Amino acid sequence: MIHIAYKVKASQTHGVGLFADQPIKAGDLIYTPSPLLDVDLDEVQFKSLTPEEKKEVQYYGYYNKKTRKWHVAFDAVRILNHGGGEDSNVTQDEDMVMTANRDISEGEELLQDYTEIYPKDGDHFVRINGS
Repeated sequence: MIHIAYKVKASQTHGVGLFADQPIKAGDLIYTPSPLLDVDLDEVQFKSLTPEEKKEVQYYGYYNKKTRKWHVAFDAVRILNHGGGEDSNVTQDEDMVMTANRDISEGEELLQDYTEIYPKDGDHFVRINGS
């Protein structure tokens, strides 16, 4: 569940993105998983998907190393774009709770360094590789 006011609009980074619709302070809560609305797939469930379904899960979701499940959010956080290094302004802990890692201005795109959340096999997200 996204806990801040946001807009979805065209991104200079990639396609569309999430933009702050309010000022956000460092440490503010951005997102927490929703156990009732999000989808969590264990390895057996993931392997049972078609190749097309797996691609969608890998594109819009990520592998949670703590729970050992693929997680896909129901809300717009799934379109959060990659911003490596100093470009990233949000961070995520092992419980998938996302917070601001610096002050974020209203109108600024929210970006996460995807290397925080490697899929199970250690590869970056498909989006990083441009596929």
